[in-house]
Amino acid sequence: MPPPHSHIGNEEAYFVLDGMVEFRVADQVFQGSHRTFVLVPAGEAHTFGNTSNEPARLLVLHAPALDGYFEDLERLWASPEQPDREAELALMRRHGMDPT
Repeated sequence: MPPPHSHIGNEEAYFVLDGMVEFRVADQVFQGSHRTFVLVPAGEAHTFGNTSNEPARLLVLHAPALDGYFEDLERLWASPEQPDREAELALMRRHGMDPT
């Protein structure tokens, strides 16, 4: 799961295509399965992830888009070793996210 965070100027939407995904939005924790839709308003703390042993697929939308963040995130995770958590948090902050 990514660190819990909020987007200062972006809404985020998830549509579960396959598998089970755990969502944590504000004070709610719930499981989403095939065809579950979750909308996270700008400023709302959240995280998500596949907590099962089975594959899961999501369609994730940001409005406005966060293409630069995901390009930088891909570079950060390109190393064979997992990146330092502080580097991930710094990247989030650079792209308008507020880790909580």
